[in-house]
Amino acid sequence: MDAITTQEMMRIEERAHTMGVTRLLMMENAGAGVAHHIASSYPNPERKNIAVIAGLGNNGGDAMVAARHLTYYRADVRVILLGSSMDIRTEEARTNWRILERMSNSLRLVQLNAQGPDDIKDMVVSADIIVDGIFGTGIKGSIREPHSSIIDAINASKAYKVAVDVPSGLDPDTGRYDKCVMADATVTFHRAKRGLFVSSSICGKIIVWPIGIPPEADVL
Repeated sequence: MDAITTQEMMRIEERAHTMGVTRLLMMENAGAGVAHHIASSYPNPERKNIAVIAGLGNNGGDAMVAARHLTYYRADVRVILLGSSMDIRTEEARTNWRILERMSNSLRLVQLNAQGPDDIKDMVVSADIIVDGIFGTGIKGSIREPHSSIIDAINASKAYKVAVDVPSGLDPDTGRYDKCVMADATVTFHRAKRGLFVSSSICGKIIVWPIGIPPEADVL
């Protein structure tokens, strides 16, 4: 399939949602795809320290789903929310955060408002695998703190870095960036976004993962 713009993807998702493939279901499929890529890349993920870095939007929600699926493999999972759970912006992401709150035996939750930025950067740098769910396709403007320092910490880490849909900081339409995550792999959903191919060197391996959108909804 051809690459698409973010506006085209939004229209496709809206049609799928009205058909009954809800945004929550698409989020579940997206996060499961990220976890599948990690599990297939690392045959023994139970020995891995995984830092899942989640923003407050749907990209963070996708990352939360991935974290839940990764606990199946008995990985050591920490979900680092870049803000307060009270500020999570979408119902789908809030739903997945509430699920994680009930999984205290399986993973650890860290919120930026309750944990110092330096402690979080230490968690990021020391991870074996990083899931980048900070920003999705809706990023606008320059990267501000604390996100800028977290991206620096991700890039300083020797971890295997997996970006959710697009590397955080990358303009998904133009491929331009001021600062962004330098990913080893990018798991993008339904169709690749145009900017991924413009800046493929910072995306790593690009995996296009289906999230259950019917062909009838895929009309540009």
